[in-house]
Amino acid sequence: MNQNAVKLLLSRAINKLGDVLFDYGNTTFMATMGTIGQQFLGIYQIAELLVSIILNPFGGAISDRFSRRKILLWTDGLGAVVCLLVAFLPNQTAMLYGLIGVNVILAISSSFSSPSYKAYVPEIVDKNNLVRYNSDLETAVQIIKVSAPLLAYWILKCVGIRMTLVIDSVTFLLSFLALYLIHQPDASKENSRAETIDVKGILSDIWEGFTYIRRKQDVFFLLLIASLLNIFAAMLGFLLPFSNQILNHDTAYATLLTMAAIGALIGAVLARKVSNQTHNMLIFLMISGLGICIIGLAAVLELPVYLSYAGNLLSEASMAIFNIHFFSQVQQLVEKAYMGRVISTIYTVAILLMPLGTLTMTLWSASISPWSFLWIGIGFTLTGMLSLLYSHQMK
Repeated sequence: MNQNAVKLLLSRAINKLGDVLFDYGNTTFMATMGTIGQQFLGIYQIAELLVSIILNPFGGAISDRFSRRKILLWTDGLGAVVCLLVAFLPNQTAMLYGLIGVNVILAISSSFSSPSYKAYVPEIVDKNNLVRYNSDLETAVQIIKVSAPLLAYWILKCVGIRMTLVIDSVTFLLSFLALYLIHQPDASKENSRAETIDVKGILSDIWEGFTYIRRKQDVFFLLLIASLLNIFAAMLGFLLPFSNQILNHDTAYATLLTMAAIGALIGAVLARKVSNQTHNMLIFLMISGLGICIIGLAAVLELPVYLSYAGNLLSEASMAIFNIHFFSQVQQLVEKAYMGRVISTIYTVAILLMPLGTLTMTLWSASISPWSFLWIGIGFTLTGMLSLLYSHQMK
């Protein structure tokens, strides 16, 4: 990879570290405050979700209209400032309100920075190196996911929530500096759109983005896969916290999460060795579903619980490969002028349909069962099989 790609990768990894420290510190701080803390934690999480649903489409349109590098610089700079400001609020009550406010501001920033980042990658990274770059990024993210909670616990315990927020501010600043050191003309300036805030024009851009996706069959196909897949992903996310009960093992949930992180790390390393073709991507989606089936099948047949853990490792390793190649294909197929809007549409549709999966598991009285892992795994596998058949018809 070239130096600019390394700087962009470093910026995103540091940014991810700050996100983990911020969320862990804030949620832990709120959880120690009893009933009041629980109420504020609920508000904290719901507000973030609502902001994402509402603003994601606008974030994509803005990233296609403005310099993506500038958007990333502004959002990192804003994150550094607000984290530093809230660290000096005078008391716990003010701190609680401040943390919710900062989380909303960061959620707003993320609605613009996430599509901007995904759209900016093809401007910096050559198409032939996209899989390698996304693989390296996923590897870094998974290492951070595994190690950062322990680091966050140590920081919070030793220096408290205020200094944790100061450290968060520093991570945003370091991410800003890594981006600032990238020296390359912004390809987004090639767009004919002027860098102006025009509500009517932005709404027109959003609609133009939807039209582009619908017209471009291969991109629309990827959006359909993501939409359907996230229904089953939400069902799995609902089921996993009940793993101790389902698998009849006190540490099942924690072990499944650990296996998921290790599996994702393995998948991120292996992804670069897999040819970036739709066929291969969908094969790994089906293997991921098979891994989920193994979790439930081992429990149904009363086999050793370690087989369930191995199933989750297989599932997450395969899903990491699928995700890396999924976004690499999006970045290859979509024209740069539409990249932000396509990415934000994928994010938005995924979030919108996930409550359907959660609602299904909530209303289904027998959902807390090892059989549910089987049905969810079959859902993943069938999605991959049907998508594979459809992809062959598209050719």
